[in-house]
Amino acid sequence: MTVGFSLFLASGAALLFLRLYGTGREQKFSAADFFGRVKERLSVTDFCVLAYLVFSTISVVSGGFYKDALWGSFGWNMGWMSQLSFVLIYLAVSRFGRHYRSILIIFGGSALFVFLIGILHRMLIDPIGFYEGLQGYQMAQFLSTMGQATWYASYLVVALPVGVAVFLFSEKSLWRAVGGVYTAVGFASLVTQNSDSAYFALAAFMLVFFWVCVKRRETLNRFVEVCTLFFAAGKVMHFLMQIHPNPDLEYDFITELILDSKAAWVLLGICLLLCLLLYTRRNRPYQAVRMQWAGRAAVFMAAAAVIVLVGLIVLHSRGALPDRLGGALSAVSYFNWNDAWGNGRGRIWSFAVRVFAGEGLLHKLFGVGPDCFSSYVAAAHGEEAKLLWGDKVLTNAHNEWLTTLINTGVFGALSYIGIYVTAARRYLGAWQHNYLLVGAAASVVSYMAYNFFCYQQVCCTPFVFLVMGIGEYIWRREAEHSGVGCLYRKHGQFTENH
Repeated sequence: MTVGFSLFLASGAALLFLRLYGTGREQKFSAADFFGRVKERLSVTDFCVLAYLVFSTISVVSGGFYKDALWGSFGWNMGWMSQLSFVLIYLAVSRFGRHYRSILIIFGGSALFVFLIGILHRMLIDPIGFYEGLQGYQMAQFLSTMGQATWYASYLVVALPVGVAVFLFSEKSLWRAVGGVYTAVGFASLVTQNSDSAYFALAAFMLVFFWVCVKRRETLNRFVEVCTLFFAAGKVMHFLMQIHPNPDLEYDFITELILDSKAAWVLLGICLLLCLLLYTRRNRPYQAVRMQWAGRAAVFMAAAAVIVLVGLIVLHSRGALPDRLGGALSAVSYFNWNDAWGNGRGRIWSFAVRVFAGEGLLHKLFGVGPDCFSSYVAAAHGEEAKLLWGDKVLTNAHNEWLTTLINTGVFGALSYIGIYVTAARRYLGAWQHNYLLVGAAASVVSYMAYNFFCYQQVCCTPFVFLVMGIGEYIWRREAEHSGVGCLYRKHGQFTENH
């Protein structure tokens, strides 16, 4: 297997060399010319991807857990080989993704099937025999073809935004209809998958879509239609779950709010009224500039809300709030920071911060190795980990960005985060050229939000690199079609280099 993978890597490197340098026989190799061509043909996202691969490789050596770093923790397998495969997926699709539409059709078609199975499983209808031999409480924990419900949700939040983008921006009626079905089924599965993290991702990618949709009346109308579909999907699933109940499934706070509360009916009614209002005003002049400011205000308010919520959690945990306000917040589990917060994430995050703080300078800068969190914890913090979790193995920090900081160090974490941030920003900067860039950006932001509470895994990370590769290919193609030759990569926009 190692020999085959090495041959695959060598052939891939040769293809990329030819792609970056050129294939003309008359050309003579020049190091200066080669690096000049590389610099010209690589975007800032490409540089972050390659930098992450370099720092991941360095972390294999700096950590000292060579075998674990190469293949990853047992049963998890997110080691250097997996990181390399993610990089190769991105580079291959971004350079040779001419048939990206076919890739998206296959990706979306398989995702739709996975979503449908997830909906049926929540009603204890098992057409694929996945639940055979499982007890009721086990069926509540596992979902669709992905296994654990949170693993399934990590796939859902990457795949769903791409279809939503088709529904929002496609000019062809057939594709709009397909996108609408995909969006409705995805929402129906999202409101029953029972993971709070998925709603955080939903808020993130819907904010991206709102930012873009307010620029035009038609897309704003469609955005309100998407919101209507979401709350309507919750009500439909409420009735379906009454017909086929799942007695062992205990809803989390947000899922119960969407499925069973009267507030969800009110929000559905508001969305319907907004749809009607926008339709009646369709012939009036559209205040595009004013609505763009509304989009900026929404982003600002979302950021402010996160800051306020985090501040309230910190102040409440320290007993610094007035008794009346503190008592009210105590009734909501999200505001009670302790070891049990977020299904045990309070304890895990606090422990992970202590782990990073106790590292030497080498490990802080370059990490302990890809997917070597558990190996390092066992070697350096084994007694404390055993006191906290017994014989259970803590494979990651249940926060991908904190896990990456420990595994690949400060340099690796910065380059890894840079991949997502630069991709999202550049794709949004060029969304007018191809609406699929909005879907790619929304998928990236959704992944970042979801994995603030979760982790890198085979159910989601390869797919987000696939989506970013498609986005990069589209971006590069549109840049070439603009006919401006060498391009500045400023905020993702295409401007001529004079």
